[in-house]
Parts: sequence; structure tokens; C-alpha cells
Amino acid sequence: CGCILKAALDIFRESINKMVDHSCDNTTETKIRELVLQQQGVEGIDDLKTRMFGAKMYVDIEILADGSLVLYDAHRIAEGVHQVIEHNFPQCKHCMVHVNTNELLHSA
Repeated sequence: CGCILKAALDIFRESINKMVDHSCDNTTETKIRELVLQQQGVEGIDDLKTRMFGAKMYVDIEILADGSLVLYDAHRIAEGVHQVIEHNFPQCKHCMVHVNTNELLHSA
């Protein structure tokens, strides 16, 4: 009876963990940061939020770029960050990249 109860509790705990959002482990977040900072045009990372939902990972990241860039170039940098994250982390279901400019942050 005790073994059946323990197995049931383990299955219940695992099921709840898969249904509730929680952040990725620190190692994964560190790897994401390292990859993103290596991308041309990325001057920094303002914010990184990750969450796991089941076996899938969702990433929301705010990168810092030169404020004098035209929109096309800023979008190209964001798309590069998006691609490198989804390519290197196959469990990534969705990646949202927002570009902040260094001029915008300094004027606030």
C-alpha cells in the first residue's frame, strides 16, 4: 500500500510541475545570455524571462542595441537573436525579442 501511495504522489507531483509555469534552470538561462551577447548588434540584455510549460520553453528577452539604427537593422538583430535561441534550444516553443535602444534608456 505504501509503495502504491508513493508512486501516486510522485506521478501527481510530476503532473502538477508540468501544468504550472516555472522558470528554466540557471544553466539554461546562462547559455541563452551567452549566445545572445555573441550576436552582432547586441550591446546588452536588459531583461530575460523564461518559463517552462510541460516540456516546452518560452523565452521573453529585451536586448539593448544602438539607438541610431534604422528600424530594418534593429529588426534584423532581433530576428537573429530569435533564430539563434530557437536553433540552439529545440525545446523552445516561442521566443519574443524586444529591442531597447541605449539612447532611450539614458534619457529616462
